[in-house]
Amino acid sequence: MKLAFKNRFSAGYNYKDIPIKLNIGTLEAVCEMLKIEFWQIGKTIKDKDYDFMVALFYQGYLTACKDSFKKPKYDLLNAVVWYEYLNQEAQKEFVAMMQSLLGKLQKGDKKKVKATAE
Repeated sequence: MKLAFKNRFSAGYNYKDIPIKLNIGTLEAVCEMLKIEFWQIGKTIKDKDYDFMVALFYQGYLTACKDSFKKPKYDLLNAVVWYEYLNQEAQKEFVAMMQSLLGKLQKGDKKKVKATAE
């Protein structure tokens, strides 16, 4: 995902390809970071959407680093810049990742579960 970095030599921003991975473990890490319970995610998204999204970007980056066995180069401050200056292409990619993750978390239909188990 192409994310923004502040250019030291001018007032502009550079965009670099940064790996972000979202899964259940990422959400658990976000909950630990924000000191909330897992079931409080929905309320936190409504009440503190900025904090939640910055934490999600950062923990998604850490998850991608862990999965590729690389040491993280960036910190939480970079995640703030990533969220603040998210371009439209990266925003679409991130929304697709969120929809995929939240689709996995939704409750399944009990009839379908019984039908597949038989």
